[in-house]
Amino acid sequence: MFNLEKLMAPAAAEDGIPEIPELKETVNKMREYRDNMEDRLGSYSYALHPWQDRDHGWESQLRVFHFDDGNVRSESPRLDRRNDPQQLWLDIEQALEKKPSENPPRSLILMEGMDARIAEALSVKLGIPHEFWTAHYLTETQLRLINPSGFDSTDSTYWKIKAPSQLSVIWNEMPDEFGNWCFSPYSGSCPRGSEFVLNSETTLVDTTLCISFWGKYTPDGWIALVLMDVPNGCLLPEDEPNPVIPSPYGLEKVDESQIAISESNCYVISESKSSINRHIYPHQLSLWDVAVQAYENEKIITTDDPFSATIIIRNFVFWKWEDQITANWDLNQTLWTSSLVETQKALDIKSPNLLIERSRTIAADYQKLRHSRQLLQQAAVLVRRIHEAFRCDDTHYLASQTIERLRIQISQESRRWSHLQDHMKVLDELISGNMTMYAQRAAMDEAFATRIQAYDSYTQTKAANEQAAAANRTARSSGQLAKIATVAVPCTVAASILSMNGDFAAGEPLFYVYWCVAMPLTIVLLGWVVQKDVRAWRDKLVKKAKSEKGEKDVESSRNSGYYSD
Repeated sequence: MFNLEKLMAPAAAEDGIPEIPELKETVNKMREYRDNMEDRLGSYSYALHPWQDRDHGWESQLRVFHFDDGNVRSESPRLDRRNDPQQLWLDIEQALEKKPSENPPRSLILMEGMDARIAEALSVKLGIPHEFWTAHYLTETQLRLINPSGFDSTDSTYWKIKAPSQLSVIWNEMPDEFGNWCFSPYSGSCPRGSEFVLNSETTLVDTTLCISFWGKYTPDGWIALVLMDVPNGCLLPEDEPNPVIPSPYGLEKVDESQIAISESNCYVISESKSSINRHIYPHQLSLWDVAVQAYENEKIITTDDPFSATIIIRNFVFWKWEDQITANWDLNQTLWTSSLVETQKALDIKSPNLLIERSRTIAADYQKLRHSRQLLQQAAVLVRRIHEAFRCDDTHYLASQTIERLRIQISQESRRWSHLQDHMKVLDELISGNMTMYAQRAAMDEAFATRIQAYDSYTQTKAANEQAAAANRTARSSGQLAKIATVAVPCTVAASILSMNGDFAAGEPLFYVYWCVAMPLTIVLLGWVVQKDVRAWRDKLVKKAKSEKGEKDVESSRNSGYYSD
């Protein structure tokens, strides 16, 4: 480390500072690092990244904590001169300067927001590779550090995790189109998550908070860096190739007055040394605010491992995850997706309209469960990564702790994450079972619908048969009447002609001629008309007689023992 008293420029001399020869190589490394990062991030398709030379609409924060046998000293480097690489380097060196102490230097750097100039200085100072920043910039990218032998580096060197966060939407102006709008969220200048579909009534959005850790061993101690996303950000419209930056659609930390009281868990920070109790909302909580306050006021145990300095960060990451999972997957999301009244209704198979509406409700609830399960499974993957990054499954790490209090804290942390994972498995099983029940309900409704269809078909067929039978009777009667009319009318005319007058008139000697002509013709005509019916009736009687005779023969054969065993 350089002699800071000799190298430090006056606080007001921000412009025209003469170049310090001892820092020339360092400044060149920082500028070379800058050029490399500009090329890397410029190759991505995102509209915004921290190395762009523009007004990003947010400011980074930096705080340094020095741990000395339970005591903590906090330093806040000046950042108003960060555009001068030489001056920024001196400010950071001053903040990291070790005070006289018998204990080895152990320092934690908290950084909120990925500021390009600060990142360049810290990278040269701590030997941070470019991939650390690109992995933090890209939400889904995971950096794997391996040593020359091909083994994984320990979690004392690097890890990256995600935590749920809720931000407030600031509509400085409304888009021109009506309805829903698609936006890409940015935390600081880093893209975060998939696109959002929002409308003018949207005031809060759930997003992802990325946290990256880098540990650097020094000749006599260590320096740890924790980089976290800034809550300030923006929404960039998906359909605009050249969006306006800073965007008129902003994201910022949620005001507590906007937060609805939770019906699941309540979190209160209770200080044992005083009577001060503070209600917090982990999901909406600013990790920077709560971490800085805790590091300044609480005593933490640090070891020779820089990972030990992150205990407070790890604790509040857990509370964020527990708060989100408890709130988003309660009984209404797992067991009672449908209302209790709806599930207790008897199914009326005689009401097709009710059945159709019920089927629609079941389909909608099933899709809701499916989406909920997908989100839960995604959260389970992220929680599992945190479980590994925080060494919760590393029994050797727990056994290597010689301080009893620290061993208890690590054991408690491991149990909490394991319990949360088990709870998420139970939730997944409950949702899966509920989805199975919905599938069974859909199958039952389909069976009821089939019965209704069969019943309707039977009713329609019966009505059609009755109509056909009536039509057949009508046709048969009409045919018979036509036959009668065809024969009887001429005969009646002839008989009438013969019996009209003279001796053929009624009461005269030849009146019998009318009967001799009309009656035989009528009898013959009726016989001809009904002959088919008589023949069919006779065939039916013969068939019935043969059937009865066959049954008697079989019965007599059984009685005679022909079929006996």
